[in-house]
Amino acid sequence: MRLTLVTETFAPQVNGVSRTLGQLVQHLERSGDTVQVIHPDYGQAAAQSHHHLVKSWSLPFYREVSVPLPPFGKVHRAIAAFEPDLIHVATEATLGLSTLRFAQRRQIPVVSSFHTNFDQYCDHYRLGWAKGIAWRYLRWFHNRTLETYVPSNATIADLQARGFERLRLWPRGVDGTLFRPDRPGRDRVRQALGFAPDDLVIGHVSRLAAEKNVLHLAEALRAVGEARPIVKFLFVGDGPARPDLEALMGPNARFVGYQGGEDLADHYAAADLFAFASLTETFGNVVLEALASGLPVVAIRAGGVGEIVRTGETGILVEPEAPPSQMTHALLGLIDNPELRREMAEAARDYALNQTWPAIMGRLRDRYLALTSQAIPVPSA
Repeated sequence: MRLTLVTETFAPQVNGVSRTLGQLVQHLERSGDTVQVIHPDYGQAAAQSHHHLVKSWSLPFYREVSVPLPPFGKVHRAIAAFEPDLIHVATEATLGLSTLRFAQRRQIPVVSSFHTNFDQYCDHYRLGWAKGIAWRYLRWFHNRTLETYVPSNATIADLQARGFERLRLWPRGVDGTLFRPDRPGRDRVRQALGFAPDDLVIGHVSRLAAEKNVLHLAEALRAVGEARPIVKFLFVGDGPARPDLEALMGPNARFVGYQGGEDLADHYAAADLFAFASLTETFGNVVLEALASGLPVVAIRAGGVGEIVRTGETGILVEPEAPPSQMTHALLGLIDNPELRREMAEAARDYALNQTWPAIMGRLRDRYLALTSQAIPVPSA
């Protein structure tokens, strides 16, 4: 099979979508498929010969976001020369729209995936007036593809209520051999960050931005630190909210920026608990990585996270409308109960080990093959 993957985020960008798409490409190539990846130019050479880089610019107020710059004639010519059996459009902005229209003109089968909670993003960036327009466009876009792959049942239900069609579950997996509690670099990381052997460390991994609800998290964690001074905090990630968080959290917090691969896994293992307050996750890759690392998770019951964390078994879920003090209370309960933490850590690890990338990507590949083996007309505009 020859597949073209079109995305506006890919490695070396660090986020859940880019990591998921990287896993997809690896799985397809191991299965003998040829994959063309079209993504923004991040100032690095293309990873492979079939990768096509698109000129882009970074938003001045959010450097982690790269916007592809039209026109996209070179993209269309690259796709035509590659002659894919199927196109997967992973993002819906200008590059994705241009590719969708090109696929329709050429009658190339095209599928899509949905990754972002636009309601919450609009609320955080004071764009509530644009919600109606955004949802009408997204519904139009995805309903013009053969299938749309969605990471959680909660998101599927929400999209179906909005009129989206042909939705299929595409959850996320985790590498349990990489993310595990007995990482060899655990003690090295703790020592380098100045954590004492008896310190209890609460970890957090995400983009540090308003849409991740990080100020809510900071308020909850500050109260934990005031109540239990022995507790330390580890923030992995970066973003526009980092300066504010550093000022709020004080000397007991460590901010280490983005980490990847073995280093990221070591930083998960350096923590004892994981706290996550985002309301915008259609899945929540970092939560699954934390569970694989043997970390009980305290999070907000929203989106896909509510389907990953089993409250009372692998962590504690707090309701979305609850104040930060509820998250503080849940964390303190686990801090003061080492035996419960140990039981949850084991259950978290056991759950994560059943969520493997090969099985999840294999099911998606089966859908690709089913679609390319049928003469299914491409939905028209």
